[in-house]
Amino acid sequence: MSDRSITYHLKTSFIRLGQMFRRIPFTLVMLGLLLLVAWGTHSFFQELQRTWLSRLGFAPRDFWFFRWERLILSALVTSGGGIFWLALVMVGFTSGVAEWISGSWRATATFWGAHLVTLVLESLMFLLPLRQLGFIQARELFFSRDVGPSAGYTGSLGYITTFLPKPWRWVAFGAIMLFLIVSLFISPRPGETQAVKLSADMAHLLAFPLGWITAFIFRRKKAR
Repeated sequence: MSDRSITYHLKTSFIRLGQMFRRIPFTLVMLGLLLLVAWGTHSFFQELQRTWLSRLGFAPRDFWFFRWERLILSALVTSGGGIFWLALVMVGFTSGVAEWISGSWRATATFWGAHLVTLVLESLMFLLPLRQLGFIQARELFFSRDVGPSAGYTGSLGYITTFLPKPWRWVAFGAIMLFLIVSLFISPRPGETQAVKLSADMAHLLAFPLGWITAFIFRRKKAR
């Protein structure tokens, strides 16, 4: 192969790569932010330090004390190590596919909508009533801090699942919902409290159908 041919193929590849990147700006920004925050908190390969968790994590009580910036900050940091790399892959896949299929605005709305609505619903509908009813873990749930974009990417997963052909979209929906329900009864991983795990599992169980519903809302608006 001649030098001119190699140059042509390289130029064509870079052009195609640039075109692909221009279709997923939201996904690239999210991945960049996750990498930047992981670098700043030294959580690429090790667990997030408790000082960073207390600074950036979200607990349902924060909603009632108007610490609403934590709703955003908590999605940009993970608990570190393997969880960070899992989050990076899941955000890249789910938001990337959603953005490729539907555009940046809808992908952004799906991710952040699922994340924010899930955390607010947990604060309003689940943890406060449980606390007032005297549920044994309610106080711990109400004050436990957690981090991560899992509610956002679980909502995005629900969104992109609706684009599967029938009946596979319903099969996928049922299988994933079953998995999320079963996860509620699995023991927490080492170093993770039962309250934090329960809060995260509840968030996933809310976020997935929220993303699913979001897709049908967007389609209905487009049809109109």
